[in-house]
Amino acid sequence: MTDTTSPDRPPPDPDPSDPLTDAIAALLPLLSGPIAAAARHVLAHPEDVAVFSMRELARRVEVPPATLVRLARRLGLPGYGALRRHYVEGVRQGHAGAVGGVAATRNLSRARSLAAAAPPGIAEAFLAAEQEVLRQSLRGLAPAALEEAVALLAGAGRVYVVGRRTAFAPAYSLAYALQKARPGVALLSDIGGAPEAALEDAAPGDVLVAITSAPFSRPVIGLAEQAAAAGARVIAIAEAAIPPLRRLAGPLVFIAPARGGAFPESVGGALAIAHLLVALVVARLGPAAERRIAANERRIVAGGEFLLAGPRPARRGGAAAAEG
Repeated sequence: MTDTTSPDRPPPDPDPSDPLTDAIAALLPLLSGPIAAAARHVLAHPEDVAVFSMRELARRVEVPPATLVRLARRLGLPGYGALRRHYVEGVRQGHAGAVGGVAATRNLSRARSLAAAAPPGIAEAFLAAEQEVLRQSLRGLAPAALEEAVALLAGAGRVYVVGRRTAFAPAYSLAYALQKARPGVALLSDIGGAPEAALEDAAPGDVLVAITSAPFSRPVIGLAEQAAAAGARVIAIAEAAIPPLRRLAGPLVFIAPARGGAFPESVGGALAIAHLLVALVVARLGPAAERRIAANERRIVAGGEFLLAGPRPARRGGAAAAEG
């Protein structure tokens, strides 16, 4: 996908606590062409440098990988590896220089880019970006990992699902749909301030599905760590296979790109992967899932939920009163 920072618009204000960010901002007026696009992207999305490989970042910016090497050398660094290590080390230390600044202002930056978009054709561009999110999600699927995840979700003693903020939508959808097909599914919510409480009963044979996107949710990763410590398996649906998720989930990290047309980020990829996992679990469970789904639907229809299912059933108290 293309760099979302317009060349006619200044990049976000650099974080003064990070000298490398200051150096990129000072260098930018001297740059043009692909290397300028790369510099603008690093300023606008420094978390990408910490998360993605050089080839993946180059693909996202739509420049040759060598362009990122040239940018690093223009900054006085020996190569892209040194540039990436700077941001990775910042993440490890918990401040990340400009990464922290962009994490705090990413919604505003996205809003500004939308406000700057020309109205003619914006609907086509928006939907094209969302379709690209789905295409990238499909390209990132590994059949062996998908088969293992489905087997775990179908056979686990209990399945826990967690996602915060925008990731709550795919987390809720996965938990709601999966619960129709099999028992023992719980959506972890912090409405009462204690989402970790449900994991006190987690044990080997259980599964936790963690959903998150850049700049990545510390509470979600913390819950995944708690589940893994209890012996449960972890499945992740994430924008990137960052080291903590690779350590917890191994190959079961499903990449759901989040940089589409939506504000503040797209959940289309995460939703698609969640729906795919549930569909494959239903297929795997077969008649057992069908019986449970049929019983669930009968209860919903009997409760008068659906308009097209006919008149709402009369309440017993109301019927008795009418008879009396």
